[in-house]
Amino acid sequence: MAVARLYPDLDIDASPGEAQLHKRAYDRLCEALMRGEFSPGQKLTFRSLAEALGVSVTPVREAVSTLAALGALRVHPKRHIEVSKLSAEAYVEMLELRRLLEGHAAARAAERITDSEVEQIVEINDGLMQYALAGNLRKAMRDNQRFHFAVYRASRSAYLVENIERLWLLIGPSLNLHLAEEYAQGKEVLQSGFENHIKLIDALQERDPSAALSAIIGDMGVSCSHMLAGLLRDSSLSVSVLKELNSLSETPA
Repeated sequence: MAVARLYPDLDIDASPGEAQLHKRAYDRLCEALMRGEFSPGQKLTFRSLAEALGVSVTPVREAVSTLAALGALRVHPKRHIEVSKLSAEAYVEMLELRRLLEGHAAARAAERITDSEVEQIVEINDGLMQYALAGNLRKAMRDNQRFHFAVYRASRSAYLVENIERLWLLIGPSLNLHLAEEYAQGKEVLQSGFENHIKLIDALQERDPSAALSAIIGDMGVSCSHMLAGLLRDSSLSVSVLKELNSLSETPA
């Protein structure tokens, strides 16, 4: 079965390279989750993933097992896989952690980033804006993830980046689903995100940790507001959770 028929939105690198098959499968599934290429609750199978990734079932099983241990996937007895759904309560807790970790990473990056890394980040953001304005949300979300992690890697803290990645594995499908829903309604939901990205780039160029922290927190406030719009459609949410989400979506002055 052709890859395009299996998962038309899954960008597949046909070249196996020198990486081990397990690492290839794991890395690609991580990217797909963080970029929102899978939806919350989506059902998958080991065989279809193996065909899509161009590997055997064994490395896919190993990769899925690792991701299930992290809470990003669920494996059911009847041999199918489900992308984990994120509750509002879990989202609130994770957003608080993201603000701490990603804010710290952005501030560290402003102190340690090189000129060539800034140029790369500018290039990624230019592509992101072009895709978003052209209505190609899938590639815009892909470049949004690339943008953020290019910044975080510039912090020179592998442990920090690893923990941020784990949060994105859990949040990516839900956040990007709600973003896609808002965008499909014709709303210019990415404009304020562009503004915060530009502020972050300026802060990196000026080597200003405080401004970098403020910009990344502002960007998360925008994404939180999109998630809130989707979660508000869930009438089961408690008043306390909604208040918490509202407070976290507010951008600091």
